[in-house]
Amino acid sequence: MRLCIAIPFCLVVQAGAALSDGRVALLIGNEDYANPAFALRNPGNDVRAVEATLVDLGFEVRAEVDISRQGMLDAFDWLQASAEEADIAMVFFAGHAVQVGSENFLIGADLAELSTDALVESSVTLSEVLGAVEGTGADLSLVVLDACRDNPFGTADIGAAGLSPVSGDVGTLVAYATDPGNVAADGAGDNSTFTSALINHIATPAIDVRLMFGRVRQEVVGRTNGLQVPWVEEAVLGEHYFADPPGPLDPDDELRVWREAVAAGGVASYEGYLDRFPEGLYAIVARLRIDALQGEAPEPADLDPDTLLPAAAALELAGYIVPQADYPGDDEIRSAYASWQAAQPAGARGFDALMGEAARTASFLGTYTAGILRNDLQRFASVDRALQTAENSLRSAETDFADDPDAAPVLQSMREEVAEIAEIKGRVAADLDASRTYYSDLIEHADRYLADWMTATAQPRFATSRGISRMSNRALSDAQTFYNHLALAREAPDGSYTWLAAMMEGL
Repeated sequence: MRLCIAIPFCLVVQAGAALSDGRVALLIGNEDYANPAFALRNPGNDVRAVEATLVDLGFEVRAEVDISRQGMLDAFDWLQASAEEADIAMVFFAGHAVQVGSENFLIGADLAELSTDALVESSVTLSEVLGAVEGTGADLSLVVLDACRDNPFGTADIGAAGLSPVSGDVGTLVAYATDPGNVAADGAGDNSTFTSALINHIATPAIDVRLMFGRVRQEVVGRTNGLQVPWVEEAVLGEHYFADPPGPLDPDDELRVWREAVAAGGVASYEGYLDRFPEGLYAIVARLRIDALQGEAPEPADLDPDTLLPAAAALELAGYIVPQADYPGDDEIRSAYASWQAAQPAGARGFDALMGEAARTASFLGTYTAGILRNDLQRFASVDRALQTAENSLRSAETDFADDPDAAPVLQSMREEVAEIAEIKGRVAADLDASRTYYSDLIEHADRYLADWMTATAQPRFATSRGISRMSNRALSDAQTFYNHLALAREAPDGSYTWLAAMMEGL
């Protein structure tokens, strides 16, 4: 098992552009420590597997196994020289890591004893790693640290089992092999559980880095029966791809049309959007902006400053504010609130009424999406099993009949079947990415801004006394699932995916 004693070992990504030429990676795997008691089985294998994958993706790679602190510092110098102003700069570390005090240490292979002095002398700090990667000025900086959360040093009074989350600067993504305080598996095969999942998904075409880590998380959760949940801390700006960014948007794509309308900023552009999408995601906002441009918008309503954030969250759910990364601004919130009030019956226009409506909307959305997500998880698991079975059958047939000319048509048919199932799996995975991401955002949104209003009165109700149907039974179950996941979110650190582990346990 790999050691990670209470230290934020992480992976870090800095925002950047999509695929391009400057792609540099430094891979370090420490397994053969000077003290045999600290020896690990998989870091060298992990480095070699990641190296092969990244070379195929066009990276310039330097791979190091069993190096000391000085060796790691020298490698950081190489990275900074090679990846200066690159599109992607990456560090991968597999081995022992430990937290002492407020600092995190990635331990060199020359560590022979467990003491504070020995750790300092044989380790690099996470701060040094971040400084090296972010110092390249790369568009996308990535540091992957795959280290276990157990403590092979037994009762030695240095640190404690489990890691704490660490984030980098704006534009940086921090992810690691499991959630804070839990233990990551070294893996029963040739690679750790986390690295194996990373290899399976990092080369997926046309998938943003955040969705890619979502797939890694899902696979690890499934393989470990929910015992290990990879963790992400991120403030990434824009989208970034390891392989094949998506092609041009379809001419009828609603988001593209909306962005063009916003860029033009005129009545005609918003009316053009409404002509194409009269019931679209941004229809209410488009009408509000037309009213504002024509001088017909209502006067901004009064809102206490302390209520602006929850009001913005509620108005977003109601469709009066477009979801966005930046704070919409006090005037925009107050204007949207006034527009919402104008559409409500007398006596139901106050702040509490708005928040109650938002809580009910979140509950229904959560209920609906929980059902979709459960179906998507089941579909993905089913098609994944089918693909594995087809691939195994093909490998066996190719081994047994590769030299038989009469078997060639059958083998070709089997290959086409495998390719077809793989294509289906890709489509199912894309659906799952969308539902999982939306559901996660909804849980975070409701937990952060609507907690005081997410009470029993906001929960969807379905007939349970008579005339009950299979659909209403499932809807009631999905509503309870969403509220259970909200309860888990309240107990877990921000960004927790404990709900995903809980959902997969119930499949």
